[in-house]
Amino acid sequence: MELGYILVICTVIIVIFTVCAYLYNYILTASATFYHSPVGDNENTIRSHLRDKDTINILVVDGGGIRGLIPLYVIKHLEEALGQPVDELFDVFSGVSTGAVIVTGLNVRSSHLARNYADIDSKTDLLIDLYKAKSNYLFSTPWYHKLLTGSGLFSPKYLGRRLHKVLEKHYTPELNFTDLKNYVIIPSLSVNTGELHLFKNRGEDTSALPTNSLYQLVTAAVSGVSLFPPVGFMADSNEIDHKYFADAGISANNPASVALLDIIKEFPHKNYYILILGSGTSPLTSSKVKYKDLKNWGIIQWTRDAISSVQRSMDEQQIHALEIAKLLSDNVKVKYNYLNVEVTEPHVGLFDYDNIDSLKIHSDRLIKNNGETIQQVIDQLATANG
Repeated sequence: MELGYILVICTVIIVIFTVCAYLYNYILTASATFYHSPVGDNENTIRSHLRDKDTINILVVDGGGIRGLIPLYVIKHLEEALGQPVDELFDVFSGVSTGAVIVTGLNVRSSHLARNYADIDSKTDLLIDLYKAKSNYLFSTPWYHKLLTGSGLFSPKYLGRRLHKVLEKHYTPELNFTDLKNYVIIPSLSVNTGELHLFKNRGEDTSALPTNSLYQLVTAAVSGVSLFPPVGFMADSNEIDHKYFADAGISANNPASVALLDIIKEFPHKNYYILILGSGTSPLTSSKVKYKDLKNWGIIQWTRDAISSVQRSMDEQQIHALEIAKLLSDNVKVKYNYLNVEVTEPHVGLFDYDNIDSLKIHSDRLIKNNGETIQQVIDQLATANG
């Protein structure tokens, strides 16, 4: 009798939980949708000044969650060494995921930021402070969300409305993508087609933007699949299809060759310099496991290393593409530097906000262990902007 009573109670609890989980994940989960509002022709801005330059400097920042602090610290080091803000050192900026936040944030005009943050001495410092202040809020979730989503198994792991709220407050609703100081290229994943889509804030390509609102575009570009809900741009008219976008990190975490190809096609017969800043690579668990244990690994054990290997492979493919470009260049020169570091001792996960202060250790190690390359970067930028 007691056993039957317990079974009934357990069955009722399971049914109630299943119903609650279904309602929460498929009906009540907040979405991120905006209105589709294409940029008008009168808002198209030109890139003619790049045609007059002998060398076009391109800054590329990889994706990597809170580990975006690593390239930010490197950028701060370069700014201090050269005595100029980074938005005066590069002509073209591109970044994926957290890199998109960085390259757009560096190009917001100081006059606009001053309205929210009073006097702005350094946009890099402002972004560093933003990461430190908001990472806990973005990458923590209420207990009920973890329970009902199975920690992200059935719905996005984090709350999209928090991401939306942080970006809207930082960039403000009135700031347009075309208002940014320099040419910015942000790759995003088109959920409709599965293809890489480039948000560009200069030239005729602005007509392909789903909106000119900067915070909405950045929200779309950083909404990682399974982490935040994809962003939808809903059309008022049936003549225009709805468009959905997400973080491009799973297809182009390092967009160096994508940005270079775009610039070469638009501005041929130039010299091109690309600085790629990584957001840290995770160590492979398999490198520290003995074969007697490794040989028995299954899907669960290999998942973490598989993700790390995909990221490493993306970076290597970009470097290979740049090497090919260097070898095949004739009348033009392609030069690049790549700076990254393995995030170990201590390890900091992509969303491990509890250990965010440890990222300064890794950036310091990156700068110390790559002194010669850092000096090459400084010399290249000093020459180009001298």
